[in-house]
Amino acid sequence: MNNGRQQYRCDACRRRYVTERKGRGYPGSLREQAAALHAEGRTLALIGETLGVTPRTLRNWFREGDPKEEKQADPPAVSDVPHSSQSPAPSIVGNPDEAAAGWPADKMAPEAPATRRRATIHDVAEQAGVAASTVSNYLNGKRRINASTRERVQEAIDALNFTPNALTQAIRNRRTRILGVVAHGLWDFVEWPTYSIIPPLLSGINRSAEAAGHDVLTYTSWYTPGPHSGVRFLDGYIDGLVVIGSTLRDALLERTAAAGLPIVSVLTRQVPANVGYVNVDNIGAMHAVVEHLVSVGRRRIGYIGPLHDSDHIDRYQGFREAMTAAGLEWDPSPMELACRSADVLTNDVMEREMHRMIQTAEKLDAIVLSNDWLAARTVEALGKRGFRVPEDIAVTGFDDVPEAMHIAGGLTTVRQPFHRIGQVAVERLLAMIEGAPASECRISLPTELIVRASTTGVHR
Repeated sequence: MNNGRQQYRCDACRRRYVTERKGRGYPGSLREQAAALHAEGRTLALIGETLGVTPRTLRNWFREGDPKEEKQADPPAVSDVPHSSQSPAPSIVGNPDEAAAGWPADKMAPEAPATRRRATIHDVAEQAGVAASTVSNYLNGKRRINASTRERVQEAIDALNFTPNALTQAIRNRRTRILGVVAHGLWDFVEWPTYSIIPPLLSGINRSAEAAGHDVLTYTSWYTPGPHSGVRFLDGYIDGLVVIGSTLRDALLERTAAAGLPIVSVLTRQVPANVGYVNVDNIGAMHAVVEHLVSVGRRRIGYIGPLHDSDHIDRYQGFREAMTAAGLEWDPSPMELACRSADVLTNDVMEREMHRMIQTAEKLDAIVLSNDWLAARTVEALGKRGFRVPEDIAVTGFDDVPEAMHIAGGLTTVRQPFHRIGQVAVERLLAMIEGAPASECRISLPTELIVRASTTGVHR
């Protein structure tokens, strides 16, 4: 006996069998429980775990319905039902506010269902009358599909609002088509938004990524010293990383690049061997600044700027080279303020060091600043001490941020192509993702000297 059924043995094959076959399928009560859980918004995995049913079986139930259930006859149309004066008015489906406003019934919004399952590739295939593999080939651009089939598949996709599963595609292609961006300079966007260089950089990055069919994931990061493990960039979410404003010996670059993630750093040229970069010619730009000051008759030129990253180091180097090339004699101690950290960018340190330098300002007729924010603070400090710009002391900056137009009647500065830098960074990063070596993804873009009133006295 087997569960109350008589067993028999075949003399030929010696297998056991029963004459009464076990009923197939799941009981109707189990399907009703599954439907109730699905209506509550439970996932297929959770329903299957609760009821002991595979998600595939549940998917078939919800797509095809329960064949054992009898279909209920459609209710008669409202116009076919005779209403007496005593009959209650038919209920209105939709927004009661619209009904109260006198909207026609066919114009009112239908009542939204409680839950709606996301369409799958199998749903598209069923609606289009094709195999799921045909839909997959259509989505991935593989094989030749005739025009009528392509049209049916696209119509089904539109009707079902179907979108391919990004996670599935990422696993299959080993690409997420997402680029990460970490910007160490986000702090200046909060503190001094009119001096921030972050917006045009991000604009260029996003524009180039969108054109290449990629999304951008921006990580939160502030300009705080100390090592960064870089682990969060290696979790598989991104195909590559753009780093804005890395410091010297940046642990993030070293550790993340060592793990094999393609990385392009912008606004620096001192990077590990397997990291690309997009930068500008800072040394050449400073040569142009000093040559301009010499051309307008300035000879005693000072310098203010930090030395915490490669860009500022290059600018300081370019300044000293240009002074030597112009044959100008100068004493570095009172004429330059080159701090070895970013502390010069804070208000307190800036005020203290500026006071020390301006005490010797009578020895200077020009001051070169490593960025526009420092130039603005210098112009302000000079004015408080009675110096006129540019009559007494000429002032130059670097970056050409929007606020530069309003500093000292117009600040002479070096314009960096930030939008283009962001675009090229994405182009080089995509090349590295496709296998290009880092040595081929290192580019220095040209700058432009913008001459304004802070050195010439001519307002433009």
